[in-house]
Amino acid sequence: MNKKQIAIMAIVGGIGIFALKLLAFLISGSMALLSDAMESIINIIASIMLLGAIIVASWPADENHRYGHEKAENISALVEGLLIIIAAVLIIEASIGRLLNPVSLENVDAAMLISLFATSLNGVMAVIMIRAAKKSNSIALEGDAKHLFSDVASSVGVVIGLFIASLTGWFILDPLIALAVAFLLIWMGYKVLRKTTMDLMDANCPEEETIIRNVVERCKGCADFRELKTRRSGNHVFVEFRICVDGNSTVAEAHALTETITKELQKEIPNVVVNIQIKTKDEPECASST
Repeated sequence: MNKKQIAIMAIVGGIGIFALKLLAFLISGSMALLSDAMESIINIIASIMLLGAIIVASWPADENHRYGHEKAENISALVEGLLIIIAAVLIIEASIGRLLNPVSLENVDAAMLISLFATSLNGVMAVIMIRAAKKSNSIALEGDAKHLFSDVASSVGVVIGLFIASLTGWFILDPLIALAVAFLLIWMGYKVLRKTTMDLMDANCPEEETIIRNVVERCKGCADFRELKTRRSGNHVFVEFRICVDGNSTVAEAHALTETITKELQKEIPNVVVNIQIKTKDEPECASST
């Protein structure tokens, strides 16, 4: 499946999973299961945003967006991170109210079975999405997949906690579990926000820079290269650097050198866009050491 089809699958699947988790809450009254259902609402919103971001990111470059529209995926991930934290705050508020006024739960066994079934569907979708994210190097897909994985983990924790509560009668565990889920969501939202903010601020790409240095050093005639700059936009990595060659090199030799480096980088880094500036060693840009 392509990214667009996966996003549509996530929306449809998210709606079905939310309905199941809401049913689990309604028949049990569990605050922990309500927090699980609220997280599914965020999943649906995030998947809708993901679909929109993928569509916009696929638009070709134009006069106003010379580098294309791929940062729409970063914006989608940014909003998703904010939504995750908002959901966590709402869960904390509701859980504190239940802590102050604890109540017993009903039909816990049936609710747990429904929740586990919904969680298994979430797990399948998460695996599909993380594989697609790695294949396409899509930050939006990766963010959504990690969100689903955390949802699976928190859902399993909720069911385990409710199972213990049903055996012991310690129903105060219900809001405590919901609070634990909320803090897990805050941590996850922070990580999503941090990564996408770094990309939006054009932070460098350390892993790719190591690959670039190794590739350039392997090429004959590249005794000196400098001013390496990298940034990520969507699933593309933009690379720019300067090579200082011998003043006796011909234009054809310099061109062949850049072609060789570019081809090698394209083999090593998916969706890389390379801009190489050639200078002779006697020019001012190459005269000073770096």
